Amino acid sequence: MNCIGIITAMEVEALLIKKEMAELEMVEYAGVIYCKGMIRGKNVVLLTCGIGKVNAAIYTQILIDKFQVNTIIHTGIAGSMDDKVKHLSLVVGLDLTYYDVRKEQMINWFPKQSTFKSDASLVELLMKNAPKDTLQGLIVTGDDFISERSKKEKIKQNYQEALCIEMEGSAVAHTAFVNKVPFVVIRCISDLADNSADIDYENFERQAADKVGTVVLNTIYTMV
Repeated sequence: MNCIGIITAMEVEALLIKKEMAELEMVEYAGVIYCKGMIRGKNVVLLTCGIGKVNAAIYTQILIDKFQVNTIIHTGIAGSMDDKVKHLSLVVGLDLTYYDVRKEQMINWFPKQSTFKSDASLVELLMKNAPKDTLQGLIVTGDDFISERSKKEKIKQNYQEALCIEMEGSAVAHTAFVNKVPFVVIRCISDLADNSADIDYENFERQAADKVGTVVLNTIYTMV
């Protein structure tokens, strides 16, 4: 049976999607709640995994093993890493990587990948259901909320193509990759990852979460 796993880090990112779920069943496992249900006839398990790479990896693996999802959509908010990526811009991650793990380590040791690529068919489907100005490119992940321009610029030096930055995407992608489960990551910009990030985050958090959640729902509606 086909089952779509949807992963968010925070409850605010899951609210809109959860409201659309029918036949909702809450399952507690390993400290978090998994929401099982249906969205327009599609089997869905919605998970809020908590912030950070370790949480994202642990609970993505459980989502695959215990709930047997065969498609993963990771959605949420992020900080901008590029001048063309503004507040409430949408970014689909074609490639994802960690900015706080050495590239040599990723390439030379398992899983010997410098980046993890979203499934092309899922990217295409998302883009069909997203606004025309939705961007596609590199998303970088690390265990820090970037709220200083100096930190952002330092990361940008090593990842010049990065469009946005967040704290879970690459861990979800990494886990899905080693399990050979198709995945896609989409984020909406809540802040510019600079000295105004804390204030921007408060102002744009809910708007960004709802905007990206709407795209995810529209995508699920059109899935076969």
